[in-house]
Amino acid sequence: MEPHLELSSTRAHILELGHQFWGWEIPVYLFLGGLVAGLMIAVSVVILRYGKERVTDGMRLGLIGAPVLLSLGMGALFLDLTFKLHVFRFYLTLQPTAPMSVGSWVLMIVYPVQLLLVLALPWQPIASRITSVAAAERLASFAAEHVRKLAWAGLAAGIALGIYTGILLSTTLANPLWSSSALGFLFLVSGASTGVAALMIAEKDHDSQATLARADVGLMVTELFVIGAWIIGLATQGPLYREAVSVILSGSYAPLFLGIVVFGGLVVPLTLEALALRGRAMHSRLVPGLVLVGGLLLRFVIVYAGQEVRFFTV
Repeated sequence: MEPHLELSSTRAHILELGHQFWGWEIPVYLFLGGLVAGLMIAVSVVILRYGKERVTDGMRLGLIGAPVLLSLGMGALFLDLTFKLHVFRFYLTLQPTAPMSVGSWVLMIVYPVQLLLVLALPWQPIASRITSVAAAERLASFAAEHVRKLAWAGLAAGIALGIYTGILLSTTLANPLWSSSALGFLFLVSGASTGVAALMIAEKDHDSQATLARADVGLMVTELFVIGAWIIGLATQGPLYREAVSVILSGSYAPLFLGIVVFGGLVVPLTLEALALRGRAMHSRLVPGLVLVGGLLLRFVIVYAGQEVRFFTV
């Protein structure tokens, strides 16, 4: 396909189609990073608002799963690296203006916060194993005494991780579909929604499930508004950006984005959860499952469609 040209008085912007440089590893990494951020934010908010007594076994299980999921995400990112043996260089310096550098350090901060939260609120099947090790028991006692401070740290680390996954793309200015400050907030809200959805699947307590459902309804409504703002913002920036956003609205990615991500992953679960909260439908684990599928495919669509259109200057 021939490139499209837009000439100005001083330069030509070339919109090139069909160039793929990222594969499945990046959207999987972004999804798992956002999911972990959502888990941390959700549990931290429960601790800060209701107290650690309201943290259920399902939430504790989510805390245990968070570092595992994050490690899987970092594994996917590692597979994408060209020079894999140079990964240690990310931790030799901190470049505040480089998203990858900042994100690498955020990821390193997230792990100890997660570990301390797990020790402060141990899941019953592993609680006895923690107390059987003297060093782990002392660390668990320290964490339990400072659980609110850890919750604040978990909230801050979760927000930073969630926003970072979107900023990583939005700073790639050569791709007009990603050139939006709304992406950071979109990925944060989407990540929080998937985290809450994952907890809803693990949760067995009816009252806690209803609380999580109300939170996810609010997050899905917010996500729909942010998606709208992201699309409108791009569509009003100029012909290059309009052509870029048309890929997901009327182009090859439209059925996946509008049909599965927006309708199947947001509108349908939002409607069903709202009906369940009003007593007109039963809570079902299928509904948060749709949210998780929609959140994963949102990353795939944005990453892949963003690579369909890119521009550079001559």
